[in-house]
Formats: sequence, C-alpha cells, structure tokens
Amino acid sequence: MISNLKFGVKLVAIALVTILWLFAAGGCGSSRGVQKGPGADENLARLNRAARIAYDNGQLEQAANLYRQALDRAYLRDDRQAIVDAHYNLAVCLLGLRSYDQALARVYDAQRELARADQSIPGDILLLEATILFRTAEPDEAWEITDRILSASERSTAAVANKAHYLRGLISDQRGDTAQLGREFNALEKSAGPGVRADREELAGRLAVSEGHWEAAIEAFDRTVRLRREKLDYVEMAQALALAADACRRAGNYSAAATRYFRAGRSAVQQNNNQDALKWLDNAVRMAGQAGDEPLKQEVHAYLKSIQSP
Repeated sequence: MISNLKFGVKLVAIALVTILWLFAAGGCGSSRGVQKGPGADENLARLNRAARIAYDNGQLEQAANLYRQALDRAYLRDDRQAIVDAHYNLAVCLLGLRSYDQALARVYDAQRELARADQSIPGDILLLEATILFRTAEPDEAWEITDRILSASERSTAAVANKAHYLRGLISDQRGDTAQLGREFNALEKSAGPGVRADREELAGRLAVSEGHWEAAIEAFDRTVRLRREKLDYVEMAQALALAADACRRAGNYSAAATRYFRAGRSAVQQNNNQDALKWLDNAVRMAGQAGDEPLKQEVHAYLKSIQSP
C-alpha cells in the first residue's frame, strides 16, 4: 500500500469509507425497504423513512437503531424482502461506523435469508460484502467477489458494475499493480454523472501518484473533491481533500498541503469523524510549519483547541 509513513495517510484506505454513496443513493442500500401499495405496513415504512433521513444527515448511530427496529418489524411480518433490506441497510450504517465485523455479519444474515428462498444474491449485496472485506484487510477475497459481480452482469446494475471496477482499482493500487489500476480506470463508464466521474478522477489521481506525476495527481484529486461535493458525498469529499494534500506534500508544496489538510479536517469534524479530523488537522499544523506559514499554523492550532475543549 502506498502510504505516508510520517503522517499516517494511507492513500487506499482513506478513499473508501465505503463507497457509501452507491449504497445510499444509487438505487439500492438505504433506499431499500420502503413499501408502497396494498398491504403496506405503515409502521415499517415510517421506520425506513426516518432511518433514511437520519442516514442522509450523517446520523449513522440513529439510522442504525431505526433499521434495527425495521428489522424487528420485518420479522413480525415474516416479510423476507423487508428482512433482507433491513439487514442490508443496517450493514451499510455499520460500515460507515467502521464496525466491520458487525456489518459483515449482517450481510451474511441477508444472504442466508435469500438462500432459504433459493434466491440468488444480487450484485449490490455482493459489492457490500466485497467492500467490507477490503476494509478488513481481505483484498483477495474482495477481488474474487468482484469477479463474480462482473461475470454475472444480468444480476448487476451499471452502478454496481462501475463501483466494482472502482473497488478493483483501489485493490490494484494497494497491490502496486499500476497496469491493472489503469485497466480498471478504463473500464469505468465515461458517464456524465458526478459519482462515476469522481471515481474516474480519483483513479486517475492514483495512477498519477504511482507514476510520480504529482501535479497531475493534485489536479485529478481536486476535481474529485468538486465532484464529490456536487454529489453531496461529503465523507468521500473530505477523503479526496486528504489525497490531494498528500500529493501536494510529495510535490514539495507544503503550503498547499497544509491548506487541504485543514479543509479536510474541518469537514471531518462536522461529520463527527474525530479520528480522521485530528489526524488531518495535525498534518496541517506540520505542513504549515514546514511552509513557514505561521498564520495558518496558529489558525489550525486554535481550531484544534476549540474542538478538543470539553
């Protein structure tokens, strides 16, 4: 894995919080389980609506609790599809909370429910499994699942296939396989949609990093930031800022690195992601110091103090 040993920025890991935009907004994931028409259970539909609102607002703990209630309601109804949906949505929330073992257990619960009905596993559930496995340092297993997704195109939407290629790009980057990273980049659709375009730009940035083209990497990651923002994908936006910051550091532009780390840290604070926020803000202080930018250094110090105060 390409890493910044001094500052602890892992280029592959920080880009992934998940691939959550697909699960949240790509026609699956948190949009699952909202019933319509005759026989609809309004209590279940209300729980799903409330959970989706909480998820969209970044309140993952609240969303997870609501999806647990939706699961209980689905069991009460003996509604197989609602049960699968609730397990899936809960797994997405747990992935965002970095509770990977629990998330994977929920994915397997969903798969067992489908197996009992002799139903095949849809591509979005397989992709979620692969994503969690990658996050738990099982890239080979994740890769094998993406092979299954891409070889069974009738079970996968274009959005799932694109995200599978994106995940494979991350795995290839981790392995240091620049040629395969390039192939996955080329496999992504040249879509007008900001989500796929952002993924393409990020993989382009990673290719540039692997070839030591720092300025090209910075430009690609900066475009990724803008596209993630357009998609309202603020988690991945902040991560792209950190990628851009690391590329600036490698290019020797410490002032630009400090600014981008600061912006990433501020956004992470608002997402209640204190782990990344503190890391990025600390990096901003270090980079500002190396750049001799005392005003920025003091500004970041003041910001750190404000968020660390009880």
